[in-house]
Amino acid sequence: MKKYTLLSVFFIFTVVTSDIICDVVVEDISDKSSLILLDQIEMVIFGQEDVEIITKSDIDRPALGGGYRTQDEIVFERSVLLDAKKHKIPQDEEAVDAGMAQMQREHNLSHEELENIFLASGYTFEEGRQQLQVMQTVNTMLDVKVRSNLIVPRRDVEQYYEDHPDIIESTYTLERLFIPFDKKMSTVRQKRILEKYCATGDKKLESLSGVVFTLNHSDVAESKQFIYSMEPGQVSSPQEVEGGFELLRLVEKTPEYKKTLDEMYHEIVDILRRPKYEELMHKYRDQLMKNVSIIYL
Repeated sequence: MKKYTLLSVFFIFTVVTSDIICDVVVEDISDKSSLILLDQIEMVIFGQEDVEIITKSDIDRPALGGGYRTQDEIVFERSVLLDAKKHKIPQDEEAVDAGMAQMQREHNLSHEELENIFLASGYTFEEGRQQLQVMQTVNTMLDVKVRSNLIVPRRDVEQYYEDHPDIIESTYTLERLFIPFDKKMSTVRQKRILEKYCATGDKKLESLSGVVFTLNHSDVAESKQFIYSMEPGQVSSPQEVEGGFELLRLVEKTPEYKKTLDEMYHEIVDILRRPKYEELMHKYRDQLMKNVSIIYL
């Protein structure tokens, strides 16, 4: 079959029940090397109330939200639009205008800057506006068909909470003190003096300051697990390190605790909704595909 540009081939679709009547007007062009493909029809979707045509440019240009959509994603979008027409969902022009105004306010955009964003994605301003309307219509239909049925009973949330407790491990805020070797006495003697200071809580140690840091219970090295039994304000026995002694003062200890149901409630609801959402979306897609006929050209 010969292929021509849309400048020379015009398709007139007339829908009669599920049949298509195509009148093709062809102008014979001998030099096809000079032809430039402007656009072409890739698919026609027939719904119960209307028809949606998907062109090559619809597939090739990015979505307003960024990124390119697959052919299946576009077919789904157009099928939802046909379903919206079937259910007499009105096109809310005011909602589109309000959405555009909100977009401009949130991102501090002028009308010209908004136009440039549309142009960058391959849309004229009016096409961009129409695409926003499409997105709103699709969102409305998903609210009606899918999201409105995402009800999670409280008993399911409570059961999940009991089966999957969220334990927050204890944390330890420590201050690392460093005392250099005293050249006037032996290392052994200096260590004994420091150990005495630590045992009696000598004020000389209280006046020292060092680097403060926090560790989770699971991050404490095996050699430092003595901090588990320390109390705030207590200083550990001196450990010999390069150039001196290291001491650790416990500043604060937060005990392990289990998150309450109230803290976890919304998170659990979201978790339980995901498989339900996927199930309802799958059913809705199947329903849409049963109610449309698709011709690939």
